[in-house]
This record gives sequence, C-alpha cells and structure tokens, in this order.
Amino acid sequence: MVDTHVHTCLSPCAELDMHPAALVDAAVRVGLDSVAVCDHNSAENVGAVQRAARAAGLAVIPGMEITSAEEVHILGLLPD
Repeated sequence: MVDTHVHTCLSPCAELDMHPAALVDAAVRVGLDSVAVCDHNSAENVGAVQRAARAAGLAVIPGMEITSAEEVHILGLLPD
C-alpha cells in the first residue's frame, strides 16, 4: 500500500514531532510499503526520510506540495 501525500515537521500543517524517523515508524506501523514525502514548498527532508526508511524497507518517493499564489496546492512527484 502507498500513501502519495505525507508531510514531515517542515510543513506548517504537520505535527512538530513528525520528524523523519517518526514518519517512517508511523508508515510501517500502518502497513505501508511506500510513501511520497510532499512537504509544502520544500524537499529538504526527503533525504533524511530516505535514510531512515532504508533499514525499515520502506520505499520513499521524493515529492513536494507546491502552493500557487492563488492558494492552489499541486503535488509534484520527483525522480529519484
């Protein structure tokens, strides 16, 4: 199972304790095989989530939730 829209603590809508290791733990706990990390206007935590996920066997899709001037939110999934 894949969740194509998860946030780390870098997104203003996320909990502050949702650091990369906590995100990986939560994903594994609910049985996910893969997650797309899509923080708001940032891909800064993708690498940290990928490193934390490696040992857990969780695949990580790099992404970003881009917010336009009109407050439209667009998910961009990025190549490895």
